[in-house]
Amino acid sequence: MTSSETLWLEIDRFLATLDPAHAGVASVRARMREMTDIRSRSLLRPANAPLCGYLEEALAAIETERAIPLQQALRHAPLHWESYRGYVADTIGPHFPKRHAYASLMVGADPDWACDFDLGLFLITPGTLYRDHHHLAPELYVPLTGPSKWRFGAGKDWAEKPAGAIVWNPPNQVHATLVGTVPFLCLYAWTEAVHVPAKVDFSEDWNALEAVG
Repeated sequence: MTSSETLWLEIDRFLATLDPAHAGVASVRARMREMTDIRSRSLLRPANAPLCGYLEEALAAIETERAIPLQQALRHAPLHWESYRGYVADTIGPHFPKRHAYASLMVGADPDWACDFDLGLFLITPGTLYRDHHHLAPELYVPLTGPSKWRFGAGKDWAEKPAGAIVWNPPNQVHATLVGTVPFLCLYAWTEAVHVPAKVDFSEDWNALEAVG
């Protein structure tokens, strides 16, 4: 078994330790099972380090016992990190583009996104606001580090979530993430509509929040 296959297996095993009745978790695991043949034909992309840094610090911050096997798989997997470029220029703010990275596990297997599914890892550096935004794709986040703050509606109150929390964003739900002193590393999945880019939703408190970061 390759290190990439081991990572895929450990992601599924980790998701299986979460709430099995949660519709988002069940949907992602079902889509993962559908990808078995596609994954076997995956073209490996060159492994690299995220330009934003903090990957080692994030991996070291994974402390949830049930996530330790996944942590070890992540250390050995040949991940290809890049930045999300789907936002209209300047709407996502001056900091986020340089302070995040993601590693898709599907793009090498499905470069044309014919399967309409994405799964991977998402990294944000400490003190960073991921501005309020929405997208058509239903989305699962499971933070592997924490705590982090979340809100679901521009300008709404923030709620703190620990590592291992399930964050399920139904289609077009506005959401934002505020990272504290611990680098944010999470699993993410888009279960459909992966072709449709995300859009930013304005909030008056951005400048104050980003000045702190």
